[in-house]
Amino acid sequence: MTRKFRGFQWGRLIVTAAVFAFSQGRVPVVAAANAPSASTKAELVLFDFGDANDKQVRDATIVRFNKRYPNVKVTDQFTPITSWADYIDKLVTQVASGKAPDLIHIATEGAQLSISKHLVIPLDEFTGGSNGTILSEIDLALLKSFTMDDKLYLIPEAWNNMMIYYNTKVFKDAGISPPAEDWTWDDFLMLAKRLTSGEGPDKRYGFGIPYFNFGLTPFWYSNGTSVLKKELKESNLTDPKFLEAVKFIRGLVYESKVSPDPANTDPNAVFQLFATGKIAMTGGGHWPMQVFKANGFNDYDVVPWPKKAEQKTDFGAAGWGISSKTKQKELAWELVKELVSEESERQAAGLGVAIPARRSVAESREFLTHPEHAALFYKSLTHAAPVQAPANYAEVERILMRHLGQVMANEVTPEDGLKAADQELAEAMKQQEAEGQ
Repeated sequence: MTRKFRGFQWGRLIVTAAVFAFSQGRVPVVAAANAPSASTKAELVLFDFGDANDKQVRDATIVRFNKRYPNVKVTDQFTPITSWADYIDKLVTQVASGKAPDLIHIATEGAQLSISKHLVIPLDEFTGGSNGTILSEIDLALLKSFTMDDKLYLIPEAWNNMMIYYNTKVFKDAGISPPAEDWTWDDFLMLAKRLTSGEGPDKRYGFGIPYFNFGLTPFWYSNGTSVLKKELKESNLTDPKFLEAVKFIRGLVYESKVSPDPANTDPNAVFQLFATGKIAMTGGGHWPMQVFKANGFNDYDVVPWPKKAEQKTDFGAAGWGISSKTKQKELAWELVKELVSEESERQAAGLGVAIPARRSVAESREFLTHPEHAALFYKSLTHAAPVQAPANYAEVERILMRHLGQVMANEVTPEDGLKAADQELAEAMKQQEAEGQ
């Protein structure tokens, strides 16, 4: 998603009774607030992120909303993202200045931070009755990702995961069959070696490492480990399985030599190398397809991430919430419904923006047009877990990637690099706990 949808991130579930209802495939029946009159005069401001395609979808959404509410002025305030902490800081600053938005667009990476700062309100009062159909279309895993203390704060509208992309032409020319859906790390490495050939400027690598936190996470997850322990309060970097995963990634560059040095390869450039056949496989979510589509590249398909201890990948979602400072709560909910509507998600699916939150749209012709196994994107939720995103997500990511960078640059051994990272991360998590977030 450009960088925006590399991760989108998470929470817990809806009220005690709702937990049971969801587990039975139902949604809670709560009295929905009455919709404001069509003659309502007001202004609504969206605190938003995205690219040109997202803006196109948003503009069409606002046009539909204004057909229902012609006297409501909607301002879509797009805000560039350098980090999720920076995005939330900008939001907090704007709220403090007395110019709070009415609706807020947040991804998983910023969800817990925004909820802990009380920037958005619980939506349970709106999500029952006829509005329950909105939730019934969305996979439980996505809803859980925006839930904290049994309250739902955001309605998912899109999400992304990590899959393995493979260049179908390169595979065909090499006489190699596509990877099986249940392949392993050993299968993956064997294929990567077979697909690596040539020297110098003519060299083709078997795999391009998606060298960013969200992109590396499937290596941790598929080996049964993670950066933080399950409660997201303590470092887990001393886990031998984490060390094993780091050694495997490093070995792709220095031992088997099937991957270029990620320190000298921009993550977005990896997709360009993949499209030109210089890299046979790489990792990505749905967002690279926008790049491929813009360049007329169609010789690719996807397959689930290879497994080590288990088949598992990560996902991140983007959702819409209502600002705790809005004076137009009911009207804001009507716009949220439009932003997560089937029409909005179908348009986004046609543009290749991200994976739709609504199952029906993910199964639509618009979304399944390409690649051949596009259905595997939504199917991945059966073996996906949210990328870990505590309130101090930006700091956790910064610590991890800095120390991994030293390992990948051969400045320290994997053992020493992870030991130093664990010490720094442990202190950061203690500080986070002390601050009560």
